[in-house]
Amino acid sequence: MKGVGMVMDNSAAPGMQLPWAGKKVSPEQVEVELSTLWRLASDNMRISQNMNVRTSVLNFVICAQDEKTARQASAVLRDLASTHIARVTLLILDTRSDGPSEVSTWITLRSFPIISDIMRHHFEQVTATVSGKAVQYVDNIVQSLLKPDLPVYLWWLNDLPTDHDIFHRLISLSSRVIIDSSHFTQPEAQISAASAILQQAPQCALSDLTWGRVTAWRELIAQFFDIPEYRPYLMALDTISIEHAISTSSQALDHHSSQMNPIRALLLAAWLKTRLGWKLSEDENDNYRDTGAGTYSWHMSDRDMSKVVTQPLMVTSDGKNTSIPLGGITISIQTREPVKSAPGTLCLVRMVGTVEGKEAIFTIERGDDDEHVITTAEVPGIPRPPRTVSIAATHKESDLLHNELEIMGRDHLYEQTLHEVFALLAQ
Repeated sequence: MKGVGMVMDNSAAPGMQLPWAGKKVSPEQVEVELSTLWRLASDNMRISQNMNVRTSVLNFVICAQDEKTARQASAVLRDLASTHIARVTLLILDTRSDGPSEVSTWITLRSFPIISDIMRHHFEQVTATVSGKAVQYVDNIVQSLLKPDLPVYLWWLNDLPTDHDIFHRLISLSSRVIIDSSHFTQPEAQISAASAILQQAPQCALSDLTWGRVTAWRELIAQFFDIPEYRPYLMALDTISIEHAISTSSQALDHHSSQMNPIRALLLAAWLKTRLGWKLSEDENDNYRDTGAGTYSWHMSDRDMSKVVTQPLMVTSDGKNTSIPLGGITISIQTREPVKSAPGTLCLVRMVGTVEGKEAIFTIERGDDDEHVITTAEVPGIPRPPRTVSIAATHKESDLLHNELEIMGRDHLYEQTLHEVFALLAQ
């Protein structure tokens, strides 16, 4: 490893102590020591069936900027038993320029039951702390710790680094890069930076756990218009309102959280705009943005029909085209102050459209807890009772992460939506 020899050494000084990370070893002994652990594990296996579950299909690199976050991420891995990870490399970066130049490593084998105790999933975990000038060689350090000839998935925890060069070095090694914008402390600036980084690294397949949290809401919106009688209203929507939760107390937040995070609302607004083909007005007076309050509004009076994903019934019985509402469309984002929901949680989506002088209102609103939403369609002449839907699956971080690890290619819809968020914020 060019340029790393002077830093690839565990100092004799105690340094950081990570009892949860396993056995502390010198970086150059990682492979030898892991082989020893595998031999011990093989001797302890009760039946040969255990060996059948050691399929290895990917390297998983997790990058944290402090020990507490790294430990929490390590705990999440217990729920990823159905994902065949060859090796987890848990990287703790200390980017302080005045820190000692040092690399320390720990190793362990993770073993979790899949169906029962006799069917277990095994993978290697290497935890590394990198500090001082050694951070400049982070890509070489990580490269030396990977299992060869397997794809690399990078999960960057919390805020993107101020020094984008560090991120780009790790991106260059990765097949996929996963972020979680729900934990950005400066959401607008960070999501804009993510869009810029993606444009600067076109080979990077970027995804966001927050996009997974929005998926259930997108599906419920689409389900409204699976009903043929409702479809004309989709193209005739003239008002879309979205509400997201904010926190009024900092006591429940850690240092990786913000009292306000509009990213889910912004992603949903951008998705709706692109799916319906609307084009932003060039008149700045048509748009409103208050970052401090977490509120936004965009008015659009023109749409590109070639970009509309689905073009349902657009002509009414009297021959009038409903594809462009007379007054255009307004998409707005507001805040709500619930007692329990985490900042950024979606609370409400309300869509209003008019066809032949008849107004319809489609609503998805969070229920009394974070696990359910209530969907309502108020369409003239078509009664439909409210429906309660569980969205609990969108909350568990390990489930969202598992879904991302199952994706081999790029998520083009997310990338398109991310760039659209960047465009909306630029107004």
